[in-house]
Amino acid sequence: MKERGLEPNVVTYNAAIKVCFDAGMYADALEKTREAVSKELFPSFRLVSSGVPKWDLHGLSEATSCMLLADAFLSIIDFSGKHESPSFKDIIVVTGKGLNTDGPDGPVLRERVPKFLHEVAGLVTSPVEGNEGRFIITAESLQRWASSTKYGHFKILFDNITSS
Repeated sequence: MKERGLEPNVVTYNAAIKVCFDAGMYADALEKTREAVSKELFPSFRLVSSGVPKWDLHGLSEATSCMLLADAFLSIIDFSGKHESPSFKDIIVVTGKGLNTDGPDGPVLRERVPKFLHEVAGLVTSPVEGNEGRFIITAESLQRWASSTKYGHFKILFDNITSS
């Protein structure tokens, strides 16, 4: 595609990320995600200096959402590991309630993103009381995860690519 002078767009990146993600090729999916973020086609999630970070996944696909979060968490732990006393914050992730979801699978992001974080990453997520379109990853949960073997296993999935 690039050889012909065509630049990938959001649709192209979403398709490539989904194929890699569905095949369990998370490093390749993350590499494509980072490339799209560098072109400002997708948001980059990072911690903010004050307040509780709120990462909004509205309008993103399942695979892209999962890879953006994976990149953010890997970056946070990598950054925190370079400091003597890392500090973590609660993080709110907005998936939406799935009210605009068409199809038999129902609210895709609301159900599948926390499932990915739990089953693949080993992270503990909790629903935000009174808002089924959000979940939280507490600072305590993130701290425990960063020092656990679950984080080590998750990081291995991405070891063949360089840090952002």
